[in-house]
Amino acid sequence: MPNGILLSPFLSLNIFDLLLIIPLSPVSRVRVFKLYQRAKHVYSEAARVLQFKKICEEAPDNMVQLLGELMNQSHVSCRDMYECSCPELDQLVDICRKFGAHGSRLTGAGWGGCTVSIVPVDKLPSFLANVHEAYYQRSNRSLAPEKQSLFATKPGGGALVFLEA
Repeated sequence: MPNGILLSPFLSLNIFDLLLIIPLSPVSRVRVFKLYQRAKHVYSEAARVLQFKKICEEAPDNMVQLLGELMNQSHVSCRDMYECSCPELDQLVDICRKFGAHGSRLTGAGWGGCTVSIVPVDKLPSFLANVHEAYYQRSNRSLAPEKQSLFATKPGGGALVFLEA
């Protein structure tokens, strides 16, 4: 490319364009870019997804334990490498693990939001009650209606795109 190294073929962005944009953006206030750290999170997260899929397909006897470990690793990576957690999410993840979740992690975009936990069905009633008590009642967190804030669900097939034949 005659005017610099192409950084993004989708955006037709090269290094010179980027240098012109940076002083005008909030990025100009950032002193340190953590590209390696962020990339390491993204690639390790992709590897965990593949491991998760493999475990689900093979269904070993300790499947729930293995899936929980992957979820816990994911949260640590989101928190430490991608830095998209917050103290409230970290606290909620810790509480969920304390009261019986084999694994718990932030979900959604991070920086505040939700957690998802893997909990054995037989521990579910006490898990929900204990998490409610430890996280919501003790800290007077009432930003969202209780029944919408803490609930049980089952894994599903995920999003699909249907195409007409």
